Amino acid sequence: MRFPFFALSSLALVLACSPSPRRITLNNNGGQGAGAGGGAQGNTVIGSASGGVAEPSLTGAPMQRLNQVDQHLTNQGFQRMGPAVRNANMQTGGLIAYGIDAQPGQCYVAVALAAEGSDLNMIVLDPMGRNVGHNVTPDPNPWVHLCANTGGRHLARLQMTSGQGEYFYALYQGPANAQPGLTALLGGQVQRTQEAVSIDSATQNRLTVLDQRLGSDRFQRVGDPQGVVVEEGGDTMRELNLRQGYCYAFASLGGQGAGDTDLFVLNADGEDLASDRSTDVDALVRFCPQNTGTYTLKAQMYEGSGPVFIAGWWQQQQAQAVDPAPSAPVIAAAATTSGTVDDAYALLDADMQARGYEGYGEAAHGQLQQGQTRNFGVNLEGGKCYAILAVGAGTVRNLDLIVADPNGSPVDQDVAADNRPIVRVCAENSGEYRMQVKMTEGSGDFVYHAYRWPRGTRGPFGLAGLIYVRLGEVTSLLSVEGFEPDANFAPGRGSLARQGASSSHTLNLPANECFAVLVVGGDGVSDLDVALSKGNNQLAGDGSRNAFPAVRYCTTEAGRYKIDVKAATGSGPYFYQVFRRSGG
Repeated sequence: MRFPFFALSSLALVLACSPSPRRITLNNNGGQGAGAGGGAQGNTVIGSASGGVAEPSLTGAPMQRLNQVDQHLTNQGFQRMGPAVRNANMQTGGLIAYGIDAQPGQCYVAVALAAEGSDLNMIVLDPMGRNVGHNVTPDPNPWVHLCANTGGRHLARLQMTSGQGEYFYALYQGPANAQPGLTALLGGQVQRTQEAVSIDSATQNRLTVLDQRLGSDRFQRVGDPQGVVVEEGGDTMRELNLRQGYCYAFASLGGQGAGDTDLFVLNADGEDLASDRSTDVDALVRFCPQNTGTYTLKAQMYEGSGPVFIAGWWQQQQAQAVDPAPSAPVIAAAATTSGTVDDAYALLDADMQARGYEGYGEAAHGQLQQGQTRNFGVNLEGGKCYAILAVGAGTVRNLDLIVADPNGSPVDQDVAADNRPIVRVCAENSGEYRMQVKMTEGSGDFVYHAYRWPRGTRGPFGLAGLIYVRLGEVTSLLSVEGFEPDANFAPGRGSLARQGASSSHTLNLPANECFAVLVVGGDGVSDLDVALSKGNNQLAGDGSRNAFPAVRYCTTEAGRYKIDVKAATGSGPYFYQVFRRSGG
């Protein structure tokens, strides 16, 4: 039976207020053209790296820059894939994505070249919708270099943050050892390399003790320890290639001069999924991923200065269906840094705009010591919905954000143990709302910014207020990815009476189709988890810390599937809807 549905057309994000993009074919001697096509996952190198020295940017019309990029990448060993895509007039706020089919073991460079004076962002998403590469610096030439550890449909998502006009999008493929060398040509920043060091005898002895301790739990070490020198307040980050069905342990061990290292396993949104914030010189985390994919290991030098060594172990979970062992190393050899607090804010700001929010006032900077708070007021209009975010520098271990209405009653709060809180509020009445930023643990700089939802706050299915806006946010992103509400499945709802409570729903899915199941929480719900399973096997899950999780899965067989919804933080109503990707 087919059920009526509403596509939430009032929430649909305009992808491009312009004629349809057309394809241009380049000739080999620098005439018109370049390759468009796909991207990939894994071993991501951000096109405009953080923490380095800015370089001058190539100037000229987009076509002129495209020809020079094409010649440069050809000389670097990359080949164009298909024709370039030209969009004649991308408007401010325009959002569009190019579907891409990644081949395992292949490397790619995705490049977009817009009109001078505009700001075009690029974010590359893997098949699970996770950010695996991005360039959100304020320039018209975003590019991302990445290599595929696993195949599948990826997306290069472009957003015109400011300015408007013409742009070209092209994609190149090259060998694993080829470097694009585009920083000097297209601008951005030259990334400072971290000095590699060999492990000393004292640290090696502590590693040996860890080997014995974890070996008793059936963990086996993966590779040799890798070390770099990190200054106080700095960090070192490495890509992780993890597989569902395995559990992992990771350690950061401080060498001579190190006083306190912290260790985090991060998802694509920068949320820490597992962490050790103890005050010891070494840190250890254990992590069993819900999904196969790319993660990030971040080691922070909280106190001291000196070498930090990274080591990893893995074990296969018993009685679990597991994916094949990864072809790429579990811990990538390349070490990077997370950059400044402004770099972190730029990525979050790009995400908020892609969801459909607009800035409300200007972003502001602050600095706090542990235990300190900062209060500020913001005038909100009744009947409108808003979001407020804050993000801390690397020395900020835990930053909390609380919002209260004009009467002083708490409306929303984000007190999770991370340094990037975000709260949402739908104001019942106009007035000055009070915000409090609290440095719960750590110290240092932070940025905060308010956003306004410019569209309606009431729509189909009897949804209104916060739950409707959350649905609109993610529906906008899913639409860009090619997912539309599936008329074969009636949207559903439920309620979780207390924190920790869970509920299940059954879906009869056909074979050989790609679906996304979106769950959004209403008032009182701060964090929902959702998992998709068939029989006793969990197939996909979203444990990110928000109230609008989504799982994506491409079926290989028809049958009864189950979604489990859990109230990780808070309690209250929720709504779920099934989306199908066009084209399978």
